[in-house]
Amino acid sequence: MKSDDIKEIKCSEALKLIAAYVDRQSEENDARTLEKHLETCKHCFDRVEFEKLFRERMKGLKLDISSMNLTAKARKMLEDL
Repeated sequence: MKSDDIKEIKCSEALKLIAAYVDRQSEENDARTLEKHLETCKHCFDRVEFEKLFRERMKGLKLDISSMNLTAKARKMLEDL
């Protein structure tokens, strides 16, 4: 797929794709769309970098966050930023 064929999205749409992208669970099309957006949007690019750092720090805590529902709460807090 050529970069010209990738649709442009707004930040509000990009923010919905970031979590799956950082977790490497996004569809290929969504990943390409987000990557195109990140090329020109510093705010969303910074958000992706923050999400990556956040996940790395959470791994360092060695907590079983899945059983604590912490992931959902953290994502909600990040969405409200």
